[in-house]
Amino acid sequence: MNRFQSSLSAAVAACLAIAALGAPGCGGDEGDPPVSALPPDSPEPPDPPEPPDPPEPPAKEMPYDTLSEYGFFEGALADLRPAAGVVPYTVAAPLWADHAGKGRFLVLPEGEKIAVGEVEDWQFPLGTIVIKTFFLSLDRREPEGAARILETRLLILGEKGWKPHTYVWNEEQTEATRTIAGTRLELDTIDASGSPAHAQYLVPNTNQCNSCHERDDRTEVLGLITPQLNRDIVVDGAPRNQLAWLEEQGLFREALGAPEALPSFPDPAGDAPLDARARAYLHGNCSHCHRPGGGGGVSGLVLLGWETEPSRNGVCKVAAAAGAGTGGNAYDIVPGAPDESIMVFRMGSTDPEIKMPELSNRLPDADGIALIRAWITEMEPEGCGDAPAAPEQPASP
Repeated sequence: MNRFQSSLSAAVAACLAIAALGAPGCGGDEGDPPVSALPPDSPEPPDPPEPPDPPEPPAKEMPYDTLSEYGFFEGALADLRPAAGVVPYTVAAPLWADHAGKGRFLVLPEGEKIAVGEVEDWQFPLGTIVIKTFFLSLDRREPEGAARILETRLLILGEKGWKPHTYVWNEEQTEATRTIAGTRLELDTIDASGSPAHAQYLVPNTNQCNSCHERDDRTEVLGLITPQLNRDIVVDGAPRNQLAWLEEQGLFREALGAPEALPSFPDPAGDAPLDARARAYLHGNCSHCHRPGGGGGVSGLVLLGWETEPSRNGVCKVAAAAGAGTGGNAYDIVPGAPDESIMVFRMGSTDPEIKMPELSNRLPDADGIALIRAWITEMEPEGCGDAPAAPEQPASP
């Protein structure tokens, strides 16, 4: 290639480079470039995407650390004013708990209902929560007056059955915090005579809850049975049957029928016949243990309210306890002789190895003991014949 050709080739290459930049010259007309050489109009830039919603924190699983997290009550927590869907109830024969009063509530999952048993064994939907709050009157002469709330116990029904959880209230009465180990609470009160008194209250640990609620290795509810709830309550200032009222709240799967045709317990402190009141009291305080499958079932003593076989109730029944547990007596109940009856002896004891019930009391129930003494005193025929030899088996409930 000669020098001219080399120069021409270099000039052509330079022109091509300039043309690629859209510049004039290099053999083209001056002025605007042809339309085909113009770059296309740039499209409008798209709107920036909306930022994604922040992820919701994972739902906290029950049991919660504090009682307020459940939302059971409206307003001040200590007012125990139930929120929507939290249903109050009461029982005919409550468990004695060292003068403590109780507030009871039931929560069902939305849209779910209860299958009511004829007597007991009610079937509850998964997610049901049973609430029981314990409180002590600061002046026992005024049971409806000022009180200190002590603890709230929950039973929550899950896939593996009922699980107990306990919440201890603070002194400010603004919150209750979950505890597993239990604790002892102390407070100053005024007793029934008007004298200053110092009260101690024991909050059981979670395992101790099962000593009452366990039956055949399953945790069960106790108060939510037909005869305990088949009683009159006051609604809007007027008496109303509680089962009928609960049915009106939409709690039950099927119609119950007339309450008077269903089993019921009387108030042990009321004016019903003595035998019925004593059986109701023993059911509320003793049958959770003294029944088939219960902790005291091995003793053969059955104190269900509907069990009327005298020997199973303890009448002239040889003791299953030995030593100090008998108080030197041979039979659980000696008709006409409460002072010779092991039942009365153990109800009046404060010795943790002897007293009945085992939980959750530290103090004997004077009114309950008086009721059972009167019941035994009126039993006929009197006596049990010759006393048997003392049993050799170790003490048991």
